[in-house]
Amino acid sequence: MRRSDFVASSEFGERRTTRFFIALFRDRNDGGPTRLGITVTRKVGGAVRRNRIKRLAREWFRSRSREFGSCDLVLIAKRDLPHSLCLADVRQDLEQRLDPRAVLPARP
Repeated sequence: MRRSDFVASSEFGERRTTRFFIALFRDRNDGGPTRLGITVTRKVGGAVRRNRIKRLAREWFRSRSREFGSCDLVLIAKRDLPHSLCLADVRQDLEQRLDPRAVLPARP
């Protein structure tokens, strides 16, 4: 995703807040694959910690990407993430609030 895609998602997308992330959805309606953008600032921690958070978010996305259809999903990590964050925590957090059927409009 390019910066313009991130900006479009923040301006025109739907916003959902979870315990660890702020999620932005924008339905593209172009038939293309779902795209994921991840933002983790330096305020969250050092490079090793930021990369681990991104790896966990990407792994969750790999298992669920087909369910979202043609949209852009941007995940912004919050500052107060626990140091013991694992894939199970990320999965539980995101799946509670990011149900694809509730986020995206129904298609005919």
